[in-house]
Amino acid sequence: MAEKKWYIVQTYSGYEKKAKEALEVRIRQLENDDIEEIYIPMETTVEMRNGKRREVQRKVYNGYIFVKMDLNDISWHVVKDTPKIVGFIGGTQKEPTPVPESEVKQIEQRIEEGALAAGPSFSFSQGDKVRVVEGNFKDFTGTVEEVDAEKERLKVYVEIFGRPTSVEFNYNQVTAAEEA
Repeated sequence: MAEKKWYIVQTYSGYEKKAKEALEVRIRQLENDDIEEIYIPMETTVEMRNGKRREVQRKVYNGYIFVKMDLNDISWHVVKDTPKIVGFIGGTQKEPTPVPESEVKQIEQRIEEGALAAGPSFSFSQGDKVRVVEGNFKDFTGTVEEVDAEKERLKVYVEIFGRPTSVEFNYNQVTAAEEA
């Protein structure tokens, strides 16, 4: 039994999951054990929508999946004849170039590290001095009055015309003020 290798397979863009599911169905129907694993590199990103923080799964390589398989005529046809799959990438269509296992592990590791970095990169607490970096109060400085970590919003006392005024900002609208 030959050692299984990773290959990059092009799919219709936006149909990576459907291609994976269709390939899994074909593998079961044909009882083919030459294909070991199908991998869609996905990363988790954090985005703000309507003041709420959401974690979203995004494909790292749109239109591509990785397939670990023993490449032979039968397994080649199993992949190539699957709906939503365009074909193999690299080399020739009949003899694609395998991707080294180390590169696939490196992709997985980069995604994992990115997921760890996707957490909130802001940390504010009451009494912190902040500088506004965007919006109507750009370049104003103020003091944090309240922190709403769930919605990533702050209430900040900003001095306007010599009077402290409470203004709300998103985390990304302010930065820690440098002490003079």
